[in-house]
Parts: sequence; structure tokens; C-alpha cells
Amino acid sequence: MKSTANHSDANAEHTNIDPTLSWEFQMVENEKQGLIRLDIDDDAGGILAYAIDDGEILDTDADWIWARFDAAKSEGNKLRIFAEMHALPHFHAGLVMEKLKRFGTLLTTIDRIAVVGDQGWLDVYAKIANPITPFDIRHFTLEDRQAAIDWVRS
Repeated sequence: MKSTANHSDANAEHTNIDPTLSWEFQMVENEKQGLIRLDIDDDAGGILAYAIDDGEILDTDADWIWARFDAAKSEGNKLRIFAEMHALPHFHAGLVMEKLKRFGTLLTTIDRIAVVGDQGWLDVYAKIANPITPFDIRHFTLEDRQAAIDWVRS
């Protein structure tokens, strides 16, 4: 994930970020990116890992994700996804259209999804989506992040 740097109080005031909120504090360095590739991402191991925050996600920001789905589809492989949710991002309509175009590929190339975050709606999402998708979706709290990593790696 991102490195944590020490920022002065002046820097925190300048960016309007409460320095006591560690995720937001770390995001100063990444200019509030909406999509962040995580260090547990493992192309060879079939693990697609990313975090979502409230920054902007441009149409091209997810190109590396689509490339992974395309490769998995052409090779007949499945992906295990680790999605860490910290906030809802601002995304462009082109990204939604790209996801809709690839919906069939998404359904056939996903093995399992770990949705990690403390928002209550994530648990509801996992409980609703799990029985209607051909893959397993589980919700983990941020406190249970390591259990989510272990489950995705298994």
C-alpha cells in the first residue's frame, strides 16, 4: 500500500485533512486517488488487489484491471479479488460503460471476491450479491483484513 510519511500540521491544514484520520492522512501523498493498486496484488498468483477511496477514477485508471481480466479470459484462468473500500470514488461514465461491456467476462473470470471495509452497506452487498453470482463474495471488516488476504490467497 502507500507509504506513510510525516506531514506537518501546516501541510494538514493546507489540504484540509484531519491528521488524526490515518487513511486520509496517507492520501495526501497520492492526491486523493480513487483507485490504488495494493502491494498484495499478484499477477502470477491470480490475485487482483486494489483499494478504493473518494478520489477521482478516470477511464484509463482501470486499464491495468481490464488487462488482467482479458488475460485471465484468454488463458482460461480465474481471478481472486481483494477490494478494500474506504469511500465511494468519483468515477467517469466511460468506466461504467467499460464495466458493462465486460460484464460477461467478469462473471466468468472471477473465482472469489473479498470486500474489505467498515461501511455497513458492504455486508449487505455481499449477502445480496453472493447467492446470485457464480463466485463467492465475502465481506471482511478492516480489522479482519489479514483474514481477507488469507482467504483470497487460499
